Amino acid sequence: MSSRRASSEQLGLLFGKPNSASADDTENKALCSFCHNEISLPSWIDSAKIALHFCSPRCRQAWAEETPSLEVRLDGRPGRRGANWELQAGLARERDQFRCQECGVTEETLGRQLDVHHQIPFSSFRSSVDANQLENLVSVCPACHAKIEAQLRRDLPLFRQP
Repeated sequence: MSSRRASSEQLGLLFGKPNSASADDTENKALCSFCHNEISLPSWIDSAKIALHFCSPRCRQAWAEETPSLEVRLDGRPGRRGANWELQAGLARERDQFRCQECGVTEETLGRQLDVHHQIPFSSFRSSVDANQLENLVSVCPACHAKIEAQLRRDLPLFRQP
């Protein structure tokens, strides 16, 4: 055994897979966050809760160029949106027929629930009940949501988070 292999084992790292397939080697389907083409992902990526996936370096670069904000969140939604958020978000997705209102991708094709975006930022309301009115909510895929948020920060600098 080489010293390089021994040190990687001591760190608990595994480089490469054994030749025999195991149940953990299953692949999951996802959509490219830029072009929405279907791609295969190893199961460990799904369990790591990584939200953005790209089919190629070109799509990753194009997405990065169209999303100038460095505030990309890969770990889900921060904070709470009020006691009625889950209900209102579900009603918004249902009203929008479970389809992104920007690009048209469906939840079924996406393989997850759509994001629900506040057209007027949540932080600009005194009450979560007012912020979560259906008229203020729109269903969008994660890629379109990131683009909308970036555009909002450019167009409405007063809405920027501190």
